Amino acid sequence: MKHVPERMCVACRKMFPQSELIRFVRDSVTDEVMLDTDKKRFGRGAYICKNIECVRKAEKKHGLERHFKCQTPKGLYEKAEELI
Repeated sequence: MKHVPERMCVACRKMFPQSELIRFVRDSVTDEVMLDTDKKRFGRGAYICKNIECVRKAEKKHGLERHFKCQTPKGLYEKAEELI
């Protein structure tokens, strides 16, 4: 049986298979936070469920900002909503 990596959603704090989540990454060189659609970028990652409520909850509670300990660009949560 193949191992399936699991990650925690920053909004609801539940574990999901990595493939079912939206990945955000903070580039280690520029400290820029961005959406990582191909899940191959290098840097610290954070995940949010593919669920509108979780994206909105993360935005309201500043989930990505707390995880990365830096500001996120405006419109990042809206881009995540568009992916859903």
